[in-house]
Amino acid sequence: MFRPLLSRAAASIAAVIIAIGLSAGTYPATAAAYATAACDPAGQTEADAAVATQLNATLGGTLRGAMDAHRVSCARMVIKAVAQRAQPERAAVIALAAAMVESGIQNVSEERDDGSLGLFRMRAAWGSSAQRLDATWAANAFLDKMIRLYPDRAWVTAPIGEVCQAVQVAAHPVRYQAQAADAQIIVNTVWPYVSGPKGVASVYGVLPDGRLTYTAIDAASGKRTSGPILSAQKLGFTPKAMATLNADTLLVTESGTAGKLYRVDVQNVTGTVEFATPVYLGGGYTHDLLAYDGRFLFGIAGGALRRYIITVAKPALADITGNTLIGTGFTLKTLTTTGQGWILGTTAAGALISYKIMGADLWRRYQLRDTTWQVFDHLLSPGAGLYYGRRADGSLYRYFDINPFDGQGADVSGQGTVDTSGWTQTLLSAQPGTVTR
Repeated sequence: MFRPLLSRAAASIAAVIIAIGLSAGTYPATAAAYATAACDPAGQTEADAAVATQLNATLGGTLRGAMDAHRVSCARMVIKAVAQRAQPERAAVIALAAAMVESGIQNVSEERDDGSLGLFRMRAAWGSSAQRLDATWAANAFLDKMIRLYPDRAWVTAPIGEVCQAVQVAAHPVRYQAQAADAQIIVNTVWPYVSGPKGVASVYGVLPDGRLTYTAIDAASGKRTSGPILSAQKLGFTPKAMATLNADTLLVTESGTAGKLYRVDVQNVTGTVEFATPVYLGGGYTHDLLAYDGRFLFGIAGGALRRYIITVAKPALADITGNTLIGTGFTLKTLTTTGQGWILGTTAAGALISYKIMGADLWRRYQLRDTTWQVFDHLLSPGAGLYYGRRADGSLYRYFDINPFDGQGADVSGQGTVDTSGWTQTLLSAQPGTVTR
């Protein structure tokens, strides 16, 4: 039998590959037979599992239906490494395309015949076993080599598969480019989750005796940075609904059939809350719920949703225009806004519902949750997909929606409590847009 001999050149190339410790093959993308190590030392999160559910419905390749909390946590750590280096999203797409081929985005802790480990199947020449199983270290090692091989950021425009192959020196180079589209979907989905909310959520409240409160909550950690800070003075009327317009302006309706609307100008929130005598604007605002998105004021009375346009920071009655009946049947228990033209609320039965409001008799309804949200009697959002729910026992819970405008509930995850008690206000309202990503 004739058996062709390996050429000296080919043998030399193979020897180099083995010597420098790069991958020569791939694990099946959906393999479950390999032992794995945690990618995030803090462990997988509820949000990781929620994102996996979302991705399983949107990916189109080998990982569709195979994503789980472990894989998402690994993708999250790779993307976090990219973000911390202030590199563009394309760097994460390249790294994840490589990891999808090499390990199916699993931190493989079981050495194969070639001695490779981790997300990128790195051999011993890359580093110690502990280093290769450190997802952050491995991602940075991959990025270091990519940047070194492509000076002047040439990797930004080079084909993704080509860059992966240059770094990995694999036996099957064509496999990387085939994963590029799904790698992009993963990055698009996980990047906002990694970056997370930033800034300070400013929350105003009214106590049962009519005093105002102010509380600042760090968006990233969920911890209070100040407050509750109380006012010595009282509103002087029984409030029914409240919306925060900006850092020092509130709109509050008075309980009663006249529907009196007041503007409250806050003068200080340091040490004590101080505000000017409420300015009476006019009557007819019989809304049970109010919320403001930075341009539009939304009010619900008897299930009817109305939208107004606020044209100045401290409006008089003439500056509240465009009284539009959006529709009826909005039987919400709580109301907040998540972005311009978007409202979010809960029902007495526990549904969490998002609405895109476009005009009179023109809106889209998205039911994010069917049950369990009935426990909240107030719902607040300072923006960027950050939600706070207050329970009747005075506890305040924090949630994060990776994409608050996708009409999907799978990417809404609990982030724990801000406080287990102490939130005893009869009204609560967050300043819109104070939190970003």
